[in-house]
Amino acid sequence: MRAQVFGRAVFVRDGAHIREIQDIADALAFMCAWPPSRRAPIYESALRACQAAQAGQFHADGASDAIRAFARSAGILEQTPIAIDPWVIAAQTRRGAPV
Repeated sequence: MRAQVFGRAVFVRDGAHIREIQDIADALAFMCAWPPSRRAPIYESALRACQAAQAGQFHADGASDAIRAFARSAGILEQTPIAIDPWVIAAQTRRGAPV
Protein backbone atom coordinates (compact mmCIF):
# COMPACT_ATOMS: atom_id res chain seq x y z
CA MET A 1 0.00 0.00 0.00
CA ARG A 2 1.35 3.39 -1.02
CA ALA A 3 1.67 6.00 1.73
CA GLN A 4 -0.62 8.98 1.31
CA VAL A 5 1.78 11.86 0.87
CA PHE A 6 0.89 15.38 1.99
CA GLY A 7 0.91 18.10 -0.64
CA ARG A 8 3.02 20.16 1.76
CA ALA A 9 5.06 18.67 4.60
CA VAL A 10 4.39 19.74 8.19
CA PHE A 11 7.38 20.69 10.33
CA VAL A 12 7.16 20.34 14.10
CA ARG A 13 9.57 20.84 16.96
CA ASP A 14 10.22 17.45 18.53
CA GLY A 15 12.41 18.11 21.53
CA ALA A 16 15.58 19.80 20.32
CA HIS A 17 14.99 18.74 16.69
CA ILE A 18 12.73 19.76 13.85
CA ARG A 19 10.72 16.81 12.55
CA GLU A 20 9.29 16.68 9.03
CA ILE A 21 5.93 14.95 8.66
CA GLN A 22 5.51 14.05 4.99
CA ASP A 23 2.66 11.55 4.92
CA ILE A 24 -0.05 9.76 6.89
CA ALA A 25 2.38 7.15 8.24
CA ASP A 26 4.69 9.87 9.60
CA ALA A 27 1.73 11.70 11.11
CA LEU A 28 0.34 8.61 12.84
CA ALA A 29 3.75 7.70 14.24
CA PHE A 30 4.14 11.22 15.61
CA MET A 31 0.64 11.32 17.06
CA CYS A 32 0.96 7.91 18.72
CA ALA A 33 4.19 9.02 20.39
CA TRP A 34 2.56 12.19 21.74
CA PRO A 35 2.43 12.05 25.57
CA PRO A 36 -1.00 10.95 26.84
CA SER A 37 -0.92 13.65 29.50
CA ARG A 38 -0.79 16.32 26.76
CA ARG A 39 -3.62 14.96 24.61
CA ALA A 40 -6.55 17.35 24.26
CA PRO A 41 -9.64 17.45 22.01
CA ILE A 42 -7.68 18.98 19.11
CA TYR A 43 -5.23 16.06 19.38
CA GLU A 44 -8.15 13.62 19.12
CA SER A 45 -9.52 15.45 16.06
CA ALA A 46 -6.15 15.38 14.29
CA LEU A 47 -5.68 11.71 15.12
CA ARG A 48 -9.15 10.84 13.76
CA ALA A 49 -8.39 12.81 10.58
CA CYS A 50 -5.19 10.82 10.06
CA GLN A 51 -6.93 7.51 10.72
CA ALA A 52 -9.70 8.41 8.28
CA ALA A 53 -7.13 9.40 5.64
CA GLN A 54 -5.31 6.11 6.17
CA ALA A 55 -8.61 4.27 5.60
CA GLY A 56 -9.23 6.27 2.41
CA GLN A 57 -12.21 8.13 3.91
CA PHE A 58 -10.50 11.54 4.10
CA HIS A 59 -8.04 13.35 1.86
CA ALA A 60 -4.39 13.37 2.98
CA ASP A 61 -4.23 17.16 2.72
CA GLY A 62 -7.20 17.44 5.09
CA ALA A 63 -5.23 15.33 7.58
CA SER A 64 -2.21 17.55 6.96
CA ASP A 65 -4.29 20.61 7.84
CA ALA A 66 -5.50 18.88 11.02
CA ILE A 67 -1.92 18.03 12.04
CA ARG A 68 -0.87 21.62 11.32
CA ALA A 69 -3.72 22.98 13.49
CA PHE A 70 -2.84 20.57 16.29
CA ALA A 71 0.85 21.52 16.13
CA ARG A 72 -0.02 25.23 16.16
CA SER A 73 -2.23 24.77 19.24
CA ALA A 74 0.50 22.75 20.99
CA GLY A 75 3.09 25.44 20.19
CA ILE A 76 5.32 23.09 18.19
CA LEU A 77 4.55 24.14 14.60
CA GLU A 78 7.66 25.30 12.75
CA GLN A 79 7.90 27.32 9.57
CA THR A 80 8.89 25.46 6.44
CA PRO A 81 12.67 25.58 6.18
CA ILE A 82 13.88 27.40 3.09
CA ALA A 83 16.42 25.47 1.07
CA ILE A 84 18.57 27.56 -1.23
CA ASP A 85 20.41 25.86 -4.03
CA PRO A 86 24.02 27.00 -4.36
CA TRP A 87 23.46 28.37 -7.85
CA VAL A 88 20.85 30.79 -6.47
CA ILE A 89 23.34 32.61 -4.25
CA ALA A 90 24.89 35.49 -6.16
CA ALA A 91 28.61 36.08 -5.90
CA GLN A 92 29.57 38.84 -3.49
CA THR A 93 30.46 42.03 -5.24
CA ARG A 94 32.67 44.99 -4.44
CA ARG A 95 31.52 48.17 -6.20
CA GLY A 96 29.59 46.18 -8.76
CA ALA A 97 32.44 43.88 -9.78
CA PRO A 98 32.55 40.17 -8.86
CA VAL A 99 35.02 39.32 -6.12
